[in-house]
Amino acid sequence: MLRLVLQLSGELLERIDPHIGFLHRGSEKLMESRTALQAAVYVDRLDYTSVLTQTHAYCRAIEHAQSQDSLTHNTQLCRSLFDELARLLNHLLAVSTHSLDVGSMAQLFWAFEDRERIMELVEYVSGARMHAALYLPNQDISEFITFEFLLKVTKLCKIIIKSLTEMFISLYNNRV
Repeated sequence: MLRLVLQLSGELLERIDPHIGFLHRGSEKLMESRTALQAAVYVDRLDYTSVLTQTHAYCRAIEHAQSQDSLTHNTQLCRSLFDELARLLNHLLAVSTHSLDVGSMAQLFWAFEDRERIMELVEYVSGARMHAALYLPNQDISEFITFEFLLKVTKLCKIIIKSLTEMFISLYNNRV
């Protein structure tokens, strides 16, 4: 969190004093007294729309700092797959809320149905919907990826492509 203390003289800015604070009730301060493994769950809560990618970056930093880049190729692929699902969540949120801002509501319904489907996949693997705590430093997560899960992802991709096409057509043909 960034807090800027401004000193003004009328409309003229004379001085800026940046105060770099703690995000979400002092998560960084709480993490200082924890091990790297214990602190990983705090990273989940730093960005509610991009939980998995935030935790992935944290895990990679810890693994690199510990010089233990011994993750299997499968774990790297699994993390990438979940990061892409998180990216879809973010894009669906961004497009739908932007379309709502310009006066079109239908996209919100399509996007949030697809977001729900993605969250169900994350819940299927981790047991949690938003704060999955799926990634931990030096942990192999390839065991979570089953053939059944990959079939669900494939089916989801087909559904999302159809929804995105409908959203595009609806936005493109909208007078707003």
